[in-house]
Amino acid sequence: MKKILLFFVFTVFVLSFSFAQTSDIKRQISEKALSIESLECDFVQTKQLKVLNNELISRGKMYYLKSGKLRWEYLEPQSNVFVINGKDDKNRIKAKAAAMIMDMISGGCLNDGNSFETVVKEEDGFYVAELLPKRKEIKMMFEKIELGFDKKTLLVSKAVLTAKNSDVTIVEFKNLQTGVDIPSDIFKH
Repeated sequence: MKKILLFFVFTVFVLSFSFAQTSDIKRQISEKALSIESLECDFVQTKQLKVLNNELISRGKMYYLKSGKLRWEYLEPQSNVFVINGKDDKNRIKAKAAAMIMDMISGGCLNDGNSFETVVKEEDGFYVAELLPKRKEIKMMFEKIELGFDKKTLLVSKAVLTAKNSDVTIVEFKNLQTGVDIPSDIFKH
């Protein structure tokens, strides 16, 4: 009986410590995200589609302003631009997609308990957040989302999106720069 009680106390202690540590990591990432006024980076997007035997690789630039502006620009293999210009955008689907992208970039989705169940763990110099969708409209698109945050900068450096059909999109963010001056005309399409 003493062994069972001791095991129970130990388990509760470990789980409490783990929960406190996870909460602290999420808090640190959220605080960092709130401090970011602007962000510019390069990205490499790799799509692994079940129907194809090879990967589709795209490269581009991303620009973000805290005021709700986002430019996601594909440069290779072909040019394409996705722009959200703050609250001026009237397209609901585009606005929801942009909000989700911005939440992933900023780490805001880590504390969205209504949309995701979140588990955070440490791996090789990164905090990896596994987001399991709770809301029906997100579950229809994604099985899970994994975000990798650099432990030193607390910035997202990798996103792995696993679709319902098991297709995988990996986005690696490189050359991240925060606090940069981004001309407002870059958010014009």
